[in-house]
Order: sequence, then C-alpha cells, then structure tokens
Amino acid sequence: MIRINLLPGGEVEARAFGDIIVGGLVIFALIVSISALHLYQAKSLRDVNKATLRVEKRIKDLEGVKKKVEAFKAKNAELERRIKLIELLEQNRAAQLYVMESLAEAIPQRAWIDKFTEKGNNAKVEGIAWNEFTVSDFMKSLKSSNYFNDVELVSIQKIQRKAMQNLPLRSFVIESILNFSGKAVEDNNNEEKPNEGKSKANL
Repeated sequence: MIRINLLPGGEVEARAFGDIIVGGLVIFALIVSISALHLYQAKSLRDVNKATLRVEKRIKDLEGVKKKVEAFKAKNAELERRIKLIELLEQNRAAQLYVMESLAEAIPQRAWIDKFTEKGNNAKVEGIAWNEFTVSDFMKSLKSSNYFNDVELVSIQKIQRKAMQNLPLRSFVIESILNFSGKAVEDNNNEEKPNEGKSKANL
C-alpha cells in the first residue's frame, strides 16, 4: 500500500521536534522524580539512622541510670541490714538483762545459782537447793516467766558441804529455751507481773 505524505516538509519536522521535546521532558521529569525519590529515601534513611543513634544513646543512658539505681538499692539494702542488725543487738542486749532479772526473781529462798550458761537460745542453770521441793518451786517460777520455755530438770543429786554444816543439800541442773521477746509479752499482757513474781519469790 502506498502512503502519500501530504504534509509539508516543515510541519513534519516541527512535529518530530515537538515529539523529541515532549519525550525529553518526560525523561527529564522521570529523572527528576527518581532523583527526588532517591533524595527522599536517603533523607529518610539519615533520619532513621539519627533516630537509631538517639535511641541507642538513650538506652545507654538508661543502662547507666539502671546501674546507679541498682547500686543505690544494694547500698540501701546493706544499710537496712546493718540497721536491723544493730536493732537486733540492742534488743538482745536489753533482752539479756530482762532474762537475768527474771532469773533472779525466780530463785526461791534456800536456793543458790552456781553457774548460768547461755548458748544461742539454750540456757543451763546449775545450782544448789535446800531440798527437792525447793528445786520444784524454782522450776515452777521459771515456767511462769515469759523468758523461759521448755524448762526441764536434767539432774538432781544429794551433796554435802562443810560450809553448810554437812546438810544433805541437792545440786541440780536445769535446762531451758530462752524467749528473748518475753518482755514485750509481759508489757502487753500484765505490766505488774514482774513485781508480783518478785513478791512471790521473797515469800
């Protein structure tokens, strides 16, 4: 099939030139778009990297703060432990005084303490009494005290001492579990109990 170009030569060239310009503009626009997209992505990547660095720095800062908090907690726990230990020592010191006071109040007449030993919460009382009944009264007094629990007679035997005109005395050994919180119980339940015990011991 034969085509006949009826357009003048100048118009054809102008249209071709226009097509080239349009194509160039399209390519240029495409290049600009790709470049803009690349720049945007690069900027976004830089922003993400900066944000990541900030987060990492924040995490390191928080880790430092966490270590300081943990160190503070450890020091605070150690301080509380020492304070509790001091309080416990003070309580035990006062409790020992109450124990000795209660022991002195429990000793009946015609009974003497030769030795009192304490190991932890275990106590041993060694002494001499006029007879078995005196030892029994002594044990009853100890049992009535809040500071002595599980009072038991370990041994009792006859002895004679020249200083006591060779009277048939009784040496005894009594063991007990100490209750160092007994004073608080006495204070809460009956503040007059120590005085009552003392008056009974002197009868």
